[in-house]
Amino acid sequence: HRVVVGGERMKPLIIVVGAALLWPSSIAAQEESAVGSVSGYPESSTAAPVEAPPAEAPPEEEKKRSLYSRKVRGFLWLEAIFGPTSYDPDQFGSLDLGGVVPNAPKLRGPEYGIAGGIALGGFFIGPFYRQANYDLYKLMRVGVDIQGVFRFIPFVHPMVRLDFFYSRTFDGNPFGLNNTNVDGGGLTAGVGVRVPVIRWISIAATFDWSFIGLVVRGDLPGSTERFRSGVTGQQLGATFALTFHFLGVGKD
Repeated sequence: HRVVVGGERMKPLIIVVGAALLWPSSIAAQEESAVGSVSGYPESSTAAPVEAPPAEAPPEEEKKRSLYSRKVRGFLWLEAIFGPTSYDPDQFGSLDLGGVVPNAPKLRGPEYGIAGGIALGGFFIGPFYRQANYDLYKLMRVGVDIQGVFRFIPFVHPMVRLDFFYSRTFDGNPFGLNNTNVDGGGLTAGVGVRVPVIRWISIAATFDWSFIGLVVRGDLPGSTERFRSGVTGQQLGATFALTFHFLGVGKD
């Protein structure tokens, strides 16, 4: 009976001691639960998951090409030509007209034209038409324009020009004859520069010297005799060209 009583007396003590032993572990579990709920991960998680790397941006399909160009480009080109000229039809000898009419005077006037063609690297070739308007007549030239452009210097390219052409005068005559028919041919040599403006436009400036040989046919004044003779002269000019480039215009 005493043992039982003693055991009943010990029960409160055993309960207190057990509660004291379990209290720290209960506090730790509560702290872990609180940390898990705050971090957004379940209590059973031992480590935060590794975030996936951001997806790579898709590559650009094509970069925008710059508007400007350091070099002349394009497979096809078309240009407008203009500039002042000076023409002496008989610079290299005078016509013997028997003193009936004076020799052809030296004249000055503007020249206009167009040209077009193909470009292979720095080599350009194509047809051209030029017309110089002088006071006494007009001088027409049509032929083949050949240009060499040296593009090793960016932005400003040295260039040379070589033309072969057929030529004739009209709307007047330079020799004072009646019923004239004056035509012939010649060549032009020029040097200058070509400057890219934007990828499809460039400008050029050259100094040109032209050798022109003409055959003069006409009636002497007051006579039915038909006159025919050859004459050689020169034309000096400054050519300015605005050129448009097409096909294969690239970027630097």
